[in-house]
Amino acid sequence: MLVLDYTTASRRDARRPRATSRPRLRPSRRGYPAVALLAVLALVATACGGGSGNGNGDRAARGNTVVAGVEPPDEGRPRRGGTITYGLEAKTDNFCLPVAQLSLPGVMVTQAVYDTLTMPTAAGRYVPYLAKSVEPSADYRVWTIGLRDGIRFHDGTPLDAAAVALNIEAWRKGPLLGVPFRPVASVSTPDPKTVTVTMKQPWPTFPMYLYTFGRTGIVAPAQLNDPKTCQTNMIGTGPFRKKTFDPTTGAIDVVRNPDYWRKGFPYLDGIRFRAQEDGLQRANGLRGGQYDMIHGSGGASLAQVRKLGDGYRAILEPPGNMEVGHILLDVSKPPFDDLDARRALAHALDRRILNRISNAGSPLWRFAEGPYDTKVLGYAKDARQPAHDLAKARTLVARYKAGHGGRFEFDLHTTYDQLTQTFAKEVRRQLGRAGIAVHLARPTDQGTLIATAITGGVNAFLWRNYPGGDPDSIYVWFHSGSILDFNHVDDPVIDDALDRGRVATDRAERAEIYQGLMRHMATQVYNYWLWYQQWWVASTDAVHGVVGPGLPGPDGRETAVRPPPIVAGYHLLLGLWTEGSG
Repeated sequence: MLVLDYTTASRRDARRPRATSRPRLRPSRRGYPAVALLAVLALVATACGGGSGNGNGDRAARGNTVVAGVEPPDEGRPRRGGTITYGLEAKTDNFCLPVAQLSLPGVMVTQAVYDTLTMPTAAGRYVPYLAKSVEPSADYRVWTIGLRDGIRFHDGTPLDAAAVALNIEAWRKGPLLGVPFRPVASVSTPDPKTVTVTMKQPWPTFPMYLYTFGRTGIVAPAQLNDPKTCQTNMIGTGPFRKKTFDPTTGAIDVVRNPDYWRKGFPYLDGIRFRAQEDGLQRANGLRGGQYDMIHGSGGASLAQVRKLGDGYRAILEPPGNMEVGHILLDVSKPPFDDLDARRALAHALDRRILNRISNAGSPLWRFAEGPYDTKVLGYAKDARQPAHDLAKARTLVARYKAGHGGRFEFDLHTTYDQLTQTFAKEVRRQLGRAGIAVHLARPTDQGTLIATAITGGVNAFLWRNYPGGDPDSIYVWFHSGSILDFNHVDDPVIDDALDRGRVATDRAERAEIYQGLMRHMATQVYNYWLWYQQWWVASTDAVHGVVGPGLPGPDGRETAVRPPPIVAGYHLLLGLWTEGSG
């Protein structure tokens, strides 16, 4: 079950304190534990090996990848000061969190300005973060959130029970967060430091939603209570304060919060966030000095980063709890309201070729068969989507065309990224061989694509989603009636499994429910599963502290309980420091 306090947190989250020393910029393979929890790339050689990228197993890439354990490399004593520029893969123009349509780049900014009530550990548990305690009743119907003393928002107002309750109520009423918070019946504040959340049903995974992969940051009442400025007037309790924000370009500058409740953090004076939607251009920007730090999830751009040579580094997300890359299908309208059409698409596509285009064939991108990575409760080894078989695809296409006036065509939507465009053209080529006509829609930004998908304005689009953690996290993406059900699935088998899995408290029972769900989804082909998305963060050697410090205990001091190094591209910023002056 969920761990809600530090006394019962797993030892797998812990590390021994390290003595400070002169920075060691490229750790050797010696001395690291065998269990791989993060991979640190020593960027001194050539790109990832080609290969077919069959993705079987959780093995790390060979060559210049250093496999590390729980402890990050010893980077020496952190220095204070300096400002870095972080190249994000997309812009965000709305930071009114209860209504914001945040993709990962937006989450990176929010976690600089806002804090979440809980935080995941490296072992996959959820512990209090901004909250001091999060405790359930015996039946998981009532949750009590205790708050820390002395924390203030950037505008000087106190973090109290009323402010937290205001946020939770805003989530419940919001068009997006209202879906995951449907089980909440009421929110009360018995005293200034206590929030009581009463549920309509047992909800064992509630602490995960107090994190929601960084999207449920606690916002100051002054921001929430002013609808005219809520999108841009960012006020949180986080390690950095907003300095400037240009919604048109997505450029955001944040500066150190001198009153941050985690004493001694952050180290940096500030961060400049800049949007560049093309992955190869972000890599070029890192090489050219435009960025000190970038993130990405494509193998081809990672290969380009690895070619930069001495003076650069990258950290990879650990395998087992990754997002899943896929072609998302709207199954509420032709052609993909027909199972034969969906199966035809799956049989017609060859992931090996697609992997060579998007990821340079790297084995780091492991092929997926459903919405869960291999370490997520509910992963079913025997679940398999239809395999590449062009003859079967052509037979199914002919059958579909016979019942639909001789036509089988659809629009495929993408973002501006150059590699994504190349990928989409290869999808069109492969499907064309089976007799399926693909029309490439005009590229758009991530935010617009999300909004279009919500309204049902797409047949199919290239996407990644479903980061690991707990399988209950996919409830909002596949339950009928959810505004976030981009597939527009209305499947009673899925609804029943998601409803039963959400209230079940026995781990074995939950595993059985979600394994059955994964098997069912594989047969229905609601998405075409590609691979587990290998996120990475690259920087110059002057930037340190990507993994971040240990999580705070009840007294606010750093503990041995560690956060994950990267979760679906998201990582902590408060521990970053630089050797340069910025």
